[in-house]
Parts: sequence; C-alpha cells; structure tokens
Amino acid sequence: MTDEITLSVIVPTHNVRSWIVETLRSILAQRVRSMEVIVVDDHSEDGTVDVVDRLALEDPRLVLVRATERGGGSARNEGVRLARGKYIIFADGDDIVPEGAYSALISSLEDSRSDMAVGDYLKFSPNSTWRPTASMKAFDAPARAAVLSDIPTMIFSRPCWNKAFDREFWERHRIRFPDVPRSNDIVPMVTAYVKAQSIDVVEDVVYLYRDRPGSTSMTSKASSSASFLSYVGQEKICAQLIASVENEELRSRYSSLIHDRDGFFHVRKFLMSWEHAQPSDDAAISSFQELLAMVEPAAGWIDKRKRLALNLFAAGHILAARAVAQLVDGGSWRTDEGLLRLRSVGALLKAADDAAPGLVREHELLWAVAESLTNVRITDDELEQEWLRLALDGVERFGAAIRELVPELAAQDIARVARRQRDLGGTITPLFGSDPLRVHARATAPGAVPVLWSRDVIVMPRRHRWRSAENGATCEAEFAVSQLPHGVLVQPAFLLDDDLVVSGYADSEVPEYRPWENVLYEQRGAWVRLERRAHWVVRAPRRLAIRAISFMRRAADNSS
Repeated sequence: MTDEITLSVIVPTHNVRSWIVETLRSILAQRVRSMEVIVVDDHSEDGTVDVVDRLALEDPRLVLVRATERGGGSARNEGVRLARGKYIIFADGDDIVPEGAYSALISSLEDSRSDMAVGDYLKFSPNSTWRPTASMKAFDAPARAAVLSDIPTMIFSRPCWNKAFDREFWERHRIRFPDVPRSNDIVPMVTAYVKAQSIDVVEDVVYLYRDRPGSTSMTSKASSSASFLSYVGQEKICAQLIASVENEELRSRYSSLIHDRDGFFHVRKFLMSWEHAQPSDDAAISSFQELLAMVEPAAGWIDKRKRLALNLFAAGHILAARAVAQLVDGGSWRTDEGLLRLRSVGALLKAADDAAPGLVREHELLWAVAESLTNVRITDDELEQEWLRLALDGVERFGAAIRELVPELAAQDIARVARRQRDLGGTITPLFGSDPLRVHARATAPGAVPVLWSRDVIVMPRRHRWRSAENGATCEAEFAVSQLPHGVLVQPAFLLDDDLVVSGYADSEVPEYRPWENVLYEQRGAWVRLERRAHWVVRAPRRLAIRAISFMRRAADNSS
C-alpha cells in the first residue's frame, strides 16, 4: 500500500561528489517512520553516482535513479513520479538537514492535516552563517492551518527545500518544476502557497543551505542574460498567481519582493555582468517593464537608490542603472574585468537628474567613486584621468575612503602611473591550492618583482625568476603561506624599480572552497584577492570540540 511509506525525500544531484555524503547521511539520520530517499542524478560527471551507489548498499531506504532528461526541474519531477510516501520533501545534494527537521514537519502535518508545512532555515558559507528569514514576520511564531493571506511575508521565502507537502495535494494541483536556467522553484512554490487551503509554520530550523563560493555553484552562474530572462519569465507567472488572490497586503508584500528583494537582486546581477550592448538587452528591458506593470508601484520606504536603479533600467539607461545599483550596500563601479567605468558617473549624473532631480547628491557620488578605486586600471584616456582626479579630491574631502585605494594612487601622479602600467603590460595569475603559494606573471617589459600587496604591507616573494617568452617574458614567483598576514586581503601586484607598485590583472576563477585550505580566495571581477587562515591543524581541534559539545548537549536533551 502507498501509505506504508510515510515520507519520500527527493534529492536531485549534479556534480556534488564533495558534499553528497554529508547531505545523505544527514537525511538518513532523520527519525521518520518508514522513509524512502530517492536520489535522481542529472548526468553527473564527477563520480557522484559512484558515491551514492556505495551509500545505497549500506541503507536500503536509499534509491538511485538516473535522470532520463537533463535539468534540475525534470529530476525533481521524476522523483515525485516515483515517490510512494504520504508526504514529499525536497533537498539539494550539497546541503545539510539538521537533526529532528523532518519529524518536526511531518508531526505538524499529521496533527493538523494541512496541505503543507514550512520550517525555518539558515544559510552558511566558509566565513559566516545567517538567517534569511529574520526579516520575514511569517517566521516569527508557529502557525497551524493558516492561508497565505494570514502570513503574507511567507511570499518572500520561495525555496522548495524547507517544506513538506501532502503528496495528494501536490498531485491534485499538478504542481511541476519547469526546466529553466534560473529560478525553477519559485513558480511551483507560489502555486503551492496560493492553492493550499491550510499551511503550517514550524519554528524549528529544518534546513542548512550551503552558499558555495567558486565558479561552479548556481549562485555564481546567476548573472547571464539567459538566467535573467528565465527569472523574469518565472516571476511574471508568480505575479499572475498573486493577482488571483484578493488580498491587498499580500499584493503589497509581493510588490516589495520585486522592488526591494528578489527583483532588485536579479537586476543588479544582470547589470554587474553587463559589459557592452548586445541584442538580448532589449528583451531583458522589455520583459522587466512587463513585470513592473504587473505589480504595485514601489512603496516610499524602499531604498531610493533601488527604486532609481530599477526605473533607470526599465527606461533603458543600462549604464546609469548599473552605477546607481552599485551604490547600494557600499558597492563600487567596475566591469567584470575589474576596469573602473568612470564614464558611468557622468551618465548617472545626467540620467539621475532627468529621472529624479536631487535623488543622488554629488558628495555621495564622490564618496562612492573614491571607495570604488580598488583594482583600477588607469588608462591614457584624458577623460578617465580627469574623473580620477575628481575622485582623489573626494578622497581628500571624505578621508575614510583612503583605505580602499589601489597602490597606484599612492603616487597621485596619474599620468605617470598610466604610462608605467602601459609600459609594463603585466598580468598576474594565482596558481591555487599550494604551499608555497605560487603566482604566474607575464609582462612585455620584464624586471618588475611580483608581490602580494595590501594597504599595510607588501609581501615579497621568497624566489622568482623571469624567463624569455613569446611577446615578452614570464615569471613564476613563490610565497610561503606563513609570510601572509593573518586576516588581511592581499592582491597580486608588481613592484617596480622606482618603488612604485602597480596592479596586475588576470582572468582567474577561484576554486571551490575546501575546508583544509589555509588560504581563502575572493573573486573580484578579473581580480583574485587572498586571505590567510589559521592552519587546518589548529582549526580541526576547534571544530571537533564544537561538534563534541553539540553531541553532548543533544545526548543530555534526549536523556531528559
């Protein structure tokens, strides 16, 4: 009988070999009567399937299925088709399910007979942990048998993995995940919210989402034109679903989701990846115009810079919208290659004056320009040099921004620095994952010393040697990790014979985070900045102690 299985957990996987063991062990440790775990692998190429196969031999509750179609949406749908449980839950293959999570969700549904239950969740990265639901009133207190209009801020939370669903409810409303490049869970989740006659909210943290740095995570791939159009297309369907609910507060909350949260986030991602005009720009702008027309106007309490950025983008002023969007949260103006687009300041001044006179004050622009002078390539363009002089005036006027200046500007001789950068023609690429840390340098005019620079220190290599190469010379320099200052971001640069330090540029992609690494890497456009951590031998006992304390506390709670 179908009801013999209480819960079906559906886990789509794609190239998650490094994390899938931790994920599945956390799921299999859940205390749920009669559970099946269906792993649907979406054509992994990194050995994920072999790892899951071995785990399946250890635990008969675990079933591995090879996806017949490509895409995470299809993988989840295939898992639902195979599910036999009374309830279904989704999980991703690189996250963690905390102890007691599923029993909290299922117990609530068993007691209330609601269509779905929602739990709290945390996100974590190598450096921090945070609670995205902190600003969502719906998560402030538990609820039973509510409807979406009772908990309107629930619309801000649209992932699929912190929820349990009655499978009959899911099938009755034919909820399916679309296979789209981005945001494939927002439509099925909003559909479930709108269709559910009763929703439970449990106060337990039921999911730990791993925010993976590096170039292979979904977050790092979220900024392309195709991804943006995918998001807006899915969001327009959500807007239609919300419009079908006769509730003024819900519509107001959904409007703020577009103007202050997800909508602004995706527009800014698009703008930050924008390099030059391309045919897809018109489609992106017109699609976003249609979305704005479907929601209420932005509320007055929303950050004026966010409102201006979205209005400028919808009006087709991409460069000006980009400049304004980078003002939010202390951002700066750079292209993906790390080149400062100071011309965007002029475009911003003109467009902002046309769209909303007085909205952005001149001193705010000067401050933002000063803060954005990190990793700037100074060119021979006279207009850009003039803007740099203006920015330096702003630094003198608002001195705190000095800490973010690039090494070149210490000389304050812009024309000289531009000439030396051009003559050197140098690039530096870090070679990751080694001790000593190595960097590969190339220059048309060799002789400069590759160094690691911060505003407080210059780290010299313990050895380096230039060799002749086609169109210049190459050099490989070594730095002992022990030479790096603790907790200080340093960046590859060149030390010239007249003690002038100039920046080096290279297109580099940071590796995936690995717990035992002693150096953290941060991607900034074409730049990579490095930060030394305590050695893993020092960190490991600390982590073991934390785990031991947590285990003892759980044991004490269970015994009581």
